[in-house]
Amino acid sequence: MDNRQLLCTFSTINDYKCTVNEVLGFYNVYSKRVFVFSNVNVSKELYLTYNVISEASEIPKFPNTISIHRKKQTSTLFTLNALNSLIKDENGGNLNKDLIIDWNLYKNSLILNTDGFIKVISIKIFDVIYS
Repeated sequence: MDNRQLLCTFSTINDYKCTVNEVLGFYNVYSKRVFVFSNVNVSKELYLTYNVISEASEIPKFPNTISIHRKKQTSTLFTLNALNSLIKDENGGNLNKDLIIDWNLYKNSLILNTDGFIKVISIKIFDVIYS
C-alpha cells in the first residue's frame, strides 16, 4: 500500500531551485509538482510543498522538512501540533477536537508551533515547479 504525505521544506530565495532538485532526487514526488510559497513579510523565506509517495510505513525526512496538512478551501497549511495549540488557544486551554476552526481567519497562511507558541505566517504562491 502506498503512503502519501504532504511535506514542507524550508528554503530561501537563493537556494530554492537547488533544494527542489535535491527533493525530487530524494523522494518520489506525486505528480512531479512542487509548490513554492513565499513569506509575505520576509520575502527571502520560501516554503516548498509537495506530496510524496512511499511504500514504507514511515517516510524518511529530507533536511529542514516537516509533515503538514492543508485546508484546501482557504489555502491554509498547518502542522497537527499547531492545530492542537490553536484549538487550545481558542478553547480556554482545552483540547476539544470537536471545536470548529474559522479557517477564514487563517486564509493563505502557514501555521506552525514554534517553541510552544503558534506562529501564523502569511504566504503567497511564488512558483510552481513541474519536473
